[in-house]
Amino acid sequence: MNERHVRSFLAVVDDGTVTRAARRLHVAQPSLSQTLAALETEIGAHLFERAGRGLRLTPAGHALVGPARQILRAIDEARAAVSDVVELRAGTVTLTTLATLAVAPVADLIGRYRRLYPGIQVRVLESETLNDVVTHVRTGACDLGIGYLARVEPGLVLHPLGKQELLLVFPPSQRVSQLEPVPLETLAHTPFVVSPAGTSTRTLLEDALTAVGITPNIAVETAAREAIIPLVLADAGAALLPAPLANEAARRGATIRHTQPQITRPVALIHRTITPDSKRPIGVVGFDG
Repeated sequence: MNERHVRSFLAVVDDGTVTRAARRLHVAQPSLSQTLAALETEIGAHLFERAGRGLRLTPAGHALVGPARQILRAIDEARAAVSDVVELRAGTVTLTTLATLAVAPVADLIGRYRRLYPGIQVRVLESETLNDVVTHVRTGACDLGIGYLARVEPGLVLHPLGKQELLLVFPPSQRVSQLEPVPLETLAHTPFVVSPAGTSTRTLLEDALTAVGITPNIAVETAAREAIIPLVLADAGAALLPAPLANEAARRGATIRHTQPQITRPVALIHRTITPDSKRPIGVVGFDG
């Protein structure tokens, strides 16, 4: 049984004769009769019997009417649902991002995206490391990823979104050099509040200080990133934070400084290589860096 069988059957039910039903369906009467015969063969029962110049439903025909209408409603609903997704009126996009990018640029990007495609639901998964971002996108667990990637990974496509600068954040009570930017070589004795080893910001801090011959002085290590700013404000140590978080810390009393050399990292939108079999509409939104 296919959709043509069901629509033909219901057209005859509603119009009473094959002639009127064929006219409404814009098909030849013999063709409609053959369709009904094929349906009866598939069902294994006669669906109509002659009643004067018209047709009357048999008990089997009566039994089929309700399910047939349900089938057509389900088909129409399925088509509408697919159309909504294809035309970006409905659906879900899953995005994975590093925690340090969740505020900027991710929040702004999602806001712009939702204004363009209000029917699309966005789910955000936080990844601990860049490797987690790549894995989630490559395996299909997430549609998109946002991370710090400077090179193209096999099977993935990168769309550069700009660079993110990281700033030094000092406790309110700490005397900070008025020099700005602050030379990295002056931070040899500065205690730092950091995220766990292997996380992107921790790695960036270690690499930047190592490059000028300094071993970072780790005072506090915490996996709770939301605790880093409170720890700095509580005089536990300084921190290296993305500019949006650093500015938030400054509003709460911390002192922030740029670094010399400047510490930045490229931010990229990541998705799998699109093939004819994997192509899926997601939509596009811009980012100003």
